[in-house]
Amino acid sequence: MKRLIPILLVLPAALALSASSAAASAAPSNGKALYSSNCVACHAANGKGAFPAVPDLASRMGKTDPQLVSSTLKGFKSKGSTMAMPAKGGNPKLTAADAAALVVYVRSLVKSRVASSKPH
Repeated sequence: MKRLIPILLVLPAALALSASSAAASAAPSNGKALYSSNCVACHAANGKGAFPAVPDLASRMGKTDPQLVSSTLKGFKSKGSTMAMPAKGGNPKLTAADAAALVVYVRSLVKSRVASSKPH
């Protein structure tokens, strides 16, 4: 029984670490699918915004990942914009892990868009 107690104490932490590692490794590809199904209608495929009132996502890249995840989950209204992003992009099933995957994808989207617009 004494040998089981340390294992039982370590097991939940190991399972949590494994789950977070799995989410992190799946984030980029899952983020693209999530963006396509939840964000593209307002933010456009390139992240520049599908409407004049929707700001370019590049303007948000100065925020930290936790700030962006929080904005995704809670909703956000940019200064000067007449529109607000609804909490979870209007998808009540969107999870914190989904929001983190979206942040990873949006950062890569903006980075590749900016890189491709620079003269070679």
